[in-house]
Amino acid sequence: MSYIKKNGEAIGIPLLITGCIALFVAFILTFMDVEVLFLVGLALALWSVSLGLTAVGTAHKADERHTQLLGRIDKSIALLPLMFNEDILSPSGGLIAKERASEQSKEVAQQRLNEDTKRVGYVRGETYQTAGGEWAIHWGGTYPL
Repeated sequence: MSYIKKNGEAIGIPLLITGCIALFVAFILTFMDVEVLFLVGLALALWSVSLGLTAVGTAHKADERHTQLLGRIDKSIALLPLMFNEDILSPSGGLIAKERASEQSKEVAQQRLNEDTKRVGYVRGETYQTAGGEWAIHWGGTYPL
């Protein structure tokens, strides 16, 4: 069954084409006074099977895509409170969002300090965490400006 789910479209489309060819041949044979009831029945059967297989294959692909999208949403759920300005869906989600924002803020501050150090050739400050949980650079102090 798994093979049919994964390859339903690949199997169904050739069967649909074969059914169309059988119906076309049946149409031509009607002009030659030949009984074509069996051929018409075969064409309709091929169409039914091919449409069923195509539907199963399409549904399987849609289910895989749906699962991927839900996985991406699940990984990004921590950013929702930031997007809705602290309109938090859950307390744990808010904590995770604040933690990630703090990590990003620390990385940005450290990157600015590293760029300044490269530019002037020596360290002129240090990173520190503000009362709001963000990170900033304290210039001077034990370091010469």
